[in-house]
Amino acid sequence: MNAPDSAFAAAKTALIVDVWVDLFAAGLARSGALGNGLPVVLTDAMRVLPLLESQGPIGWIHTSPHHYQDHVLIAHGQPAPRLRIDAAQRPADASQMLRRASLCLVAVPAERDAATAMAALAAKALQARASLLLFGAPPAGGWGAFDALVRQGALQPVEAGGARVLASAGLAGALGDAGLHDADRAMALAGQLMRARQADIHVERLDHAHLKLRLRIDPVLLVAAGSQTLAHHIAHEGRALFNSRGLGTMLLPWGAPSQARLLLRNVRARIDGSQIALGGQSLAPLAVDYTEHGAFLKLALPAVAPGRDALLHLSLPRDAVPNDGFCDIGAAEFTVETA
Repeated sequence: MNAPDSAFAAAKTALIVDVWVDLFAAGLARSGALGNGLPVVLTDAMRVLPLLESQGPIGWIHTSPHHYQDHVLIAHGQPAPRLRIDAAQRPADASQMLRRASLCLVAVPAERDAATAMAALAAKALQARASLLLFGAPPAGGWGAFDALVRQGALQPVEAGGARVLASAGLAGALGDAGLHDADRAMALAGQLMRARQADIHVERLDHAHLKLRLRIDPVLLVAAGSQTLAHHIAHEGRALFNSRGLGTMLLPWGAPSQARLLLRNVRARIDGSQIALGGQSLAPLAVDYTEHGAFLKLALPAVAPGRDALLHLSLPRDAVPNDGFCDIGAAEFTVETA
């Protein structure tokens, strides 16, 4: 394997690890192990952890600016903005959130500068007695910024396949000998979430630590608005709307390679010629099926590069966009295979 191939494999491993982190953290929250504290994620890119979020609110602290507004669902109410804080712009709010943290998940960035700011924030969570879990690709340039924190918090390495994961002693003990890739734990959690109707997730075991996950999720939880006007329309109507020009953006669950199936509603013409982009890469649909419910768009999504927002951009052909309303994403399904 040459150097570029090795770098790509490491990046792919790092982005699959967030699926396992989501599964483990959701299991902790469901068991009550987090108490009344808030799970907080430190990141330099827009991501979402849908399984952990199914158990209650999550706080997101960003070390890089984020330019889209996304939403969570409120029982018997309109969607509300997801709790995201730009640490550089709102340092006091970030500190206050970290003081409430019971669990701090740290996505170690590729760049040392971003990691330095992130390590300082993680130290505040440690001071507040939060449990820490650091995860990322082994060659990520940001790991060195966490050396002092690892010593101070006595963080322990955890088995995670090709990824690197360090955790507080309590978390490392909860992970056990199987480490992060505990397929039995993942399958048990998926069954619990389905029975409780907290998440529509099906997990199939392919081998010892290799799973196939199919997640069906309300697209309102994933739609991302690039303007306040669109964000207002999404919140008011409770739908995952495109804007009036037929442009829509979706925040992908995790950053792992996946198969996506999206139902696009209220389209007035064929959408085979849609422009689709992820991380600067243009994509073509695998298939488009037209039904009475709308157009089902099937996509093969590559891994999102570390440090890039997990945002899928869709631009519909002009003749498919209604003059008297908005197109929307009516349903979303993602299938991921772990490694």
